Amino acid sequence: MATEREKEILNFLGKKSPLTVEELAASLHVSEVTVRRDLTAMERQGLIVRKRGGASLPELGFEPMFNQRQKKNIELKQAIAKYAASMIQEGEVIALDVGTTTAELARELAKRSGITVFTSCIQVASILAKSNLQVYMIGGLIRKSEMSMVGSIAQETILKFNFDRFYLGIAGISQDAGPTDYSIEETEIKRAFIQRSKEVVALVDRTKFGESSLIKVCEAERIDEVITNGGDFGGPHPEAHFRGKITYV
Repeated sequence: MATEREKEILNFLGKKSPLTVEELAASLHVSEVTVRRDLTAMERQGLIVRKRGGASLPELGFEPMFNQRQKKNIELKQAIAKYAASMIQEGEVIALDVGTTTAELARELAKRSGITVFTSCIQVASILAKSNLQVYMIGGLIRKSEMSMVGSIAQETILKFNFDRFYLGIAGISQDAGPTDYSIEETEIKRAFIQRSKEVVALVDRTKFGESSLIKVCEAERIDEVITNGGDFGGPHPEAHFRGKITYV
């Protein structure tokens, strides 16, 4: 969760990006040392990109590292994961996407049995490795920044199977752009899972509504349900950006 000063920095960068440390310090009426400390913390969270002598907002194609995103909005992601896990029945065959919220879902499912899980995400497979679940890891080319499998081998493997439900992770969803993500390679894998799944459930924390990234994942109508957070949104309301079924947790 961003501090008040971090929110001010984001607000300034939203008006002009990049800004130097000196410019931010003058605008915030704090020391340059304080600004540098804030920028370091914000970079770890994936909120900004450090530039020489300053910072900027991430571009559409910029993907924060998995471990940066993992700590961001963790309580929101855990609430989504807990609800999603409660809806999965024994005997189902599901697919879990790469992503920090799907990793939280894997932690919930690790307590269960009688479920078959397919995934292209090494983190998810690692979490489930000691569980009582039947876990299939999709092979392919390792995308090292996300520790996930991509490429033609992964796509061809996915298309051989059928899934009851695919739990989709996305970078953002907006009325204009639809569901989007950072990576072309990851999006190809998402589309393969979507093609072979009876249902698609997107796990989208409330901060992602109104956001858009590099590439459109699918038509919004292909998503059967979005699970997100209730409460004070402090930004775009989900129903302004997704017209289908929304479950608030």
